[in-house]
Amino acid sequence: MVLQTEQTERLRKALHIDITDGIILAVMRQGRRQENDTKETMEAWMERHVFVYASTPKVLETMKKEFSVSSLLREYKHGKRFLVYRCHLVNRDMMLVDKVTIYLFENTVTGHVEAQMFIEDITQEYLDNVTNEVLYQKDYKLLSLISLDREIINFRSCHLEDIDIKKRKNIPYKKAAELVCGHHIHPNDRERFLSKTNLTFLRKTMEEKGMHSFAVQTTGKLTERYTYYWFDKSENMLLMVADDMTKELETDPLTGLPNRAGFLRQVNEIFQKQTDASYAILFFNIQRFKAINDLFGYEKGDRILKKIVEVLEGSFLKPLVTARMEADRFVAFVDAANLKLEKMNQLLHYSYYDGNTEIELHGRCGIYYVPKSCTLSVSDMCDRAKLAKNYISNQYVQPYAVYDESMKMEYDDNSRVMINLEQAIEKNEFCVYYQPVYDAKTEEIVSAEALVRWIPEKQKQVLPGRFIPILENSGHITKLDTFVNKTVQEVLKKRQKEGKKVLPVAVNLSRMDLMDKDIMSRIWDNVKDTRVPVSMFHYELTESAYADITESGSKFLTGLQNQGAKILIDDFGSGISSFSTVRDYEFDIIKLDMGFVQKIGTSKKTDNILIALIDLAHSLDMKVIAEGVETKEQVEFLRKNNCDYFQGFYYAKPMPQDEFEAMLDREL
Repeated sequence: MVLQTEQTERLRKALHIDITDGIILAVMRQGRRQENDTKETMEAWMERHVFVYASTPKVLETMKKEFSVSSLLREYKHGKRFLVYRCHLVNRDMMLVDKVTIYLFENTVTGHVEAQMFIEDITQEYLDNVTNEVLYQKDYKLLSLISLDREIINFRSCHLEDIDIKKRKNIPYKKAAELVCGHHIHPNDRERFLSKTNLTFLRKTMEEKGMHSFAVQTTGKLTERYTYYWFDKSENMLLMVADDMTKELETDPLTGLPNRAGFLRQVNEIFQKQTDASYAILFFNIQRFKAINDLFGYEKGDRILKKIVEVLEGSFLKPLVTARMEADRFVAFVDAANLKLEKMNQLLHYSYYDGNTEIELHGRCGIYYVPKSCTLSVSDMCDRAKLAKNYISNQYVQPYAVYDESMKMEYDDNSRVMINLEQAIEKNEFCVYYQPVYDAKTEEIVSAEALVRWIPEKQKQVLPGRFIPILENSGHITKLDTFVNKTVQEVLKKRQKEGKKVLPVAVNLSRMDLMDKDIMSRIWDNVKDTRVPVSMFHYELTESAYADITESGSKFLTGLQNQGAKILIDDFGSGISSFSTVRDYEFDIIKLDMGFVQKIGTSKKTDNILIALIDLAHSLDMKVIAEGVETKEQVEFLRKNNCDYFQGFYYAKPMPQDEFEAMLDREL
């Protein structure tokens, strides 16, 4: 149904009817008696003045049944004297709701059953009653009624500036939807708009859920919400309203600041109006804010965030736009002239007082100065400010960093490494190299270390120092470690099956591996595989891996040792926790950091430290591998001081699998 306010055909009538004979005795229309309608049969009159306007065949069938002589006489016989009906009609281009009230009584003279019938247009009242139940605000852009059966729409109101829609007229629904879509909806959302407003989809969704709502962006970059309610389910009539929800979507509910979407739109508007001014974007976050929430509660955390907003907006920065991006992350758009770097330290250190509680807040800030004639989107500018924040080297000395292009280049390189990892493994761009480890006394190969090399197609080899740290920091190192471990196991099994010489090969494990149950389970299965002696399994870990080791990770390593596998600690002596690591955990072999080996002979202190480390390892029943052995002098010094094994370029560089296997075959 659709609201009608025009007075062209109000259909307000009063009838006096002889129900027994089915004859119209009198008709009053707008207060005047209509003589030409008298003595007409009730059925004929209703056909000309009511039934002809039935909105659907179903409505017509219902009305003919309700207003038949037999039905009214039956109602009277059952004691009914007051009847009220609601009729859905269509007159010209308007849809109507009529209220029909019937009073039944007996004529004491004739004994006939007679009736007073009042027909009243209640379209306005009916629509208002229904819409009051579903509308929570009056600032709607569109309000219309839709007939699913007749596939028409009738707009009560339309406040779309970029489109001219006839109001209070019946329009083919599909035509109206296409008109709104083509002139008012953003191109990126047009396909979605048409699918969400499709009548078949609407009918199914309304039957299942009782309501339907979706949001789209307009050509004016606003966000509108279209909501459908049942207006009259028995007549398959829907009420549709559209409202502007841009502000709702672009506002952070806690602080009242714009969110990311609001910030992007508002800054874009400033750029469109002002092109000559100099601006900067600042990206902030609060250090260890999660710990503050955990310690003091989220309610106090929320108060702190609101205070941060107050401090930022009242600062020397005089932000043109301040927004909360998420959690404890804020962004500010400022006039570059107001950005005084010498004042940033003071701004980013704030003491928050709440009763007797003092909380020291330390912020970090990345700064992006917007160049003249900048072609970047505001979103990209924010990303660069955020990236700069990650390059703060010492937050207590200088808690801010200014963006430069080298940061983006490094970030892009790092991203490519992570993105290309899976593809590189599939294309066999990663190769396992093997560097032999030699017995210090016999100079025979006793084991090897598995190292990984990345050789992209038609490109130069990517050095491990370029991609290993990136993968470790991102957590993706587990995929690479899994690949290396699998490759080594296959080589060992193959050589064992072929009856060839097999030596232990050490595989590196990262701290992430010791947190991954799947990886630990696969390694455990390998160790239990009887096709390869368990003594062939060596696993290297750095001190940093032990810094975050979990209880399950520690038990896993102990279990490997109990089965006969060897655990090596790599780069021993390079970290500040070397001795506590050796004290707290069990190792079979330590690998001296190559930094010690390369300084052999440079000072007596260095030499004595190295000798002491070898003696310490032996006293703890551990063997020693010296890494990075490159000169004869280093070999002689280490052999003289009882180092057990050598690994380095003096004996052999890391080599591909086929070369390593050929070397082993020659040793037979």
